[in-house]
Amino acid sequence: MPLYRTNIELHHAAKEDYSLLDRELKLHHFFRERKPGITADGKNKKTLLQTGYFREGNLALQDVVNEVKTAAHKTGKKFSFTVLKNKN
Repeated sequence: MPLYRTNIELHHAAKEDYSLLDRELKLHHFFRERKPGITADGKNKKTLLQTGYFREGNLALQDVVNEVKTAAHKTGKKFSFTVLKNKN
């Protein structure tokens, strides 16, 4: 089954916008990639702003792109994103 990875950036967005995006993507069966971020004082910190998403399934790339666009559009913010398909 193909695995897709996406990174989404919301323009001029607050933390609440990213929380809404997270909920919407979970409704479309995406799951978060957890990776630590580094704060100014050098400590590790996990945030929604530093999170990618994965989607697994027998879907075409265009279907995944449409799901991402639908979820991001619900935030009401301008956005940019990438979707990559892992080759198996």
